Amino acid sequence: MTLAPFETALILSGGGARAAYQVGALRALARLTPRGRPLPFPVLCGTSAGAINAAILAVHADDFRAGVARLTRFWRRVRVHDVYETDLAKLSRHGMRWLTSVLTGRPGPDEAATMLDNAPLGRLLRGAIDFSRIDVHIGSGALHALAVNATSYSTGVAVSFFHGAASTAPWRRTRREGRAAALGVDHLLASTAIPFVFPAVRLGDDWYMDGSVRQLTPLSPALHLGARRVLVLAVGQFAGQRPPPHVDSRYPSFAQTAGHALSSIFLDNLGADLERLHQLNRVASVAHADDLGRRGVRVGHVDAFVLAPSRDLGEAAMAYAGRLPAGVRYLLRGFGSTEGTGANLTSYLLFEPAFVRSLLALGHADAMARRDELEAFLATAGASYLPLAPPYHP
Repeated sequence: MTLAPFETALILSGGGARAAYQVGALRALARLTPRGRPLPFPVLCGTSAGAINAAILAVHADDFRAGVARLTRFWRRVRVHDVYETDLAKLSRHGMRWLTSVLTGRPGPDEAATMLDNAPLGRLLRGAIDFSRIDVHIGSGALHALAVNATSYSTGVAVSFFHGAASTAPWRRTRREGRAAALGVDHLLASTAIPFVFPAVRLGDDWYMDGSVRQLTPLSPALHLGARRVLVLAVGQFAGQRPPPHVDSRYPSFAQTAGHALSSIFLDNLGADLERLHQLNRVASVAHADDLGRRGVRVGHVDAFVLAPSRDLGEAAMAYAGRLPAGVRYLLRGFGSTEGTGANLTSYLLFEPAFVRSLLALGHADAMARRDELEAFLATAGASYLPLAPPYHP
């Protein structure tokens, strides 16, 4: 597979444990790439758990197959207790501090206003990712830029922290900006700090939460970093892929409410941004560049390929929910997250080997089913591969 001479970006969205699906798709792409070749995506943009995937790929940008193999090992070895505390006593103490903080409105320890303590994830990432390699790969040209997205608690601005070549410049737009940074584990923890679930992370003078929150234009960072072609590995389905929803007459549980809230955080904006891109591409195809240039309008065609799961990952999670540690099952059962429409919450937190293996297999199968389209997209320019019309759903 020979790439077209255009800056191509890989965009990895958030979704907790669902991000293992992206790794399965990347394994298929690695099969299509000759051994020893560098990363076929000079621009990497990651949000939430997708930021972890992007960072590991960036560290191995000189050898795409080796990077995907390392990423696969990372996910195959991860366990729930590697991501957040699962001991029943610790969960109970943490839950009581959280409940007390919510009910009294009094500030407590930094982690008190969240359901779970993700200190184990910080330890895991510090042992797994050597960020010093990113500079090496930028210097060699194997990587142009890595961006990790997080959102400021104080301003609500979606910030793309990026480490890139000297030609990459910061940007500022309404409620979003790009900021050069020496990326590290704290940026990944900030990007994965799901509100109410995991603690906020301090970067400089500000506190940050999961980058999916208020990320109204998830394609934008890649374009600011010079990409004119984007491959998006999503973790939810488009409307046309889903059967009509089952109507549940019971009052919505906390987990159902939380699941929908998380879905709106992680998934909803992607479809809207893809629709905007489609409209801009239509404008670019009929407009005269000279005319637009005289008016100060810059519009150029951006190729996009979106790969989304062929089945509902929330429903898929229910077959594996019983494998969670007892303390976590107890917590989720109380929230109503182990049955029916509350399953989305479970799917974000289900870092268990059997579920991860199923997502790796599904991502690989979905990508291989579209092998010819993927090869054509990565090798040629001028076509937009948006398989189904937004809106986009979990």
